[in-house]
Amino acid sequence: MRRIMAVIVLLIVSLHYLAEYAAAESMTLDPAAWMTGDMNEQSPADSMGASSNSNVDYFYYYERLPMCMAVIDDSLASGSSVRTYDSAVLALVVAVSGLSGADSMRIFGKRISRPWSENGVSWTYHHATPDSAWESSGGDVTNQPCMDTVIVDASVVAYDTLYFHLDTGFVRSMIEQVNYGWLMMAENIVDRATFQFFTEDASTDAYRPTLTVYYSDGGAESIYAGRRRRR
Repeated sequence: MRRIMAVIVLLIVSLHYLAEYAAAESMTLDPAAWMTGDMNEQSPADSMGASSNSNVDYFYYYERLPMCMAVIDDSLASGSSVRTYDSAVLALVVAVSGLSGADSMRIFGKRISRPWSENGVSWTYHHATPDSAWESSGGDVTNQPCMDTVIVDASVVAYDTLYFHLDTGFVRSMIEQVNYGWLMMAENIVDRATFQFFTEDASTDAYRPTLTVYYSDGGAESIYAGRRRRR
């Protein structure tokens, strides 16, 4: 009798996990839908949003990368208010790493607080005309949580993939309220040379940024899916 009860309990537990697995979903958003722009203190609007790779560097002219996944609200808006967002992962592939020896830095994102133009963004202006300047040079951002910080050092080389976990409240805000995206930034730990990520304009599809959102409509989130590259 005990053996039968044990089998029944095991079956119930198995069905529970199967139900959770079935309820879990993920969506990897179209890499071609990115809006990115390179921001360089010395050379504003140097890429006009069409560069295949962009610097994210604190020491080398304070270069920053504004990013916005334009279709996230259209793709997930329906039913969002009752949906659980379990996680969201931004994957960026390293194009150039000038780090060596003890060089290291922190890379992170902050929420952008106003509209901006991919082909006109610069350090001073968020469009190409003086009447649409940022309130703060380098980009207008908030102090609300956006994503985790990734520390990179000389062990990170070209074609490695770095993963950034977006705050789920930020994900919901982009879907249900306003979507200005975020500003990728860097902060020195030890000075080092330039550091670059591939953008959506990279000729090789596998090098382009991806954003995967994991969610569930009434069940627990489970697995990590979608295209990912590891060293």
